[in-house]
Amino acid sequence: MRRFPLPILLPLLLASCGMADSRDVELSRTSLIGLTRADLYVCAGFPTKRERIDVVREMLSYELKSGQGGGLNLTLPVAGDLTVTGSGHYCHATFELIDARVTRVGFAGDKDIPGAPGAYCAPLIRECLRPVGAAASPPAE
Repeated sequence: MRRFPLPILLPLLLASCGMADSRDVELSRTSLIGLTRADLYVCAGFPTKRERIDVVREMLSYELKSGQGGGLNLTLPVAGDLTVTGSGHYCHATFELIDARVTRVGFAGDKDIPGAPGAYCAPLIRECLRPVGAAASPPAE
């Protein structure tokens, strides 16, 4: 059995997590269409900001900030320093609702990580992508 050293595997594992998050964010742009306001509140929580545009249209905004210069920094013997994530990230997710149902989803901010556009936004929508009632259904007897 061939073993790979941790300095080679770690960046690959982190990149695959970022790609899955990026895929979830892209999926949310279509799969959350039709979600009710109440269901959005249950899965994403209450919005940071709510703006009524007209009688039937409203915009709900959610924010995710990382003001610290976190991330993973590795020092490799030959390659030197390797930074896997950059300094602070920011994601601003906006949901347009018409008649209390999601009609559009958009993302803005410093939300990308290398090779995974929008990945930093995934925590905002992750619970909303789970099947409704999947965790709440009681076991069959």
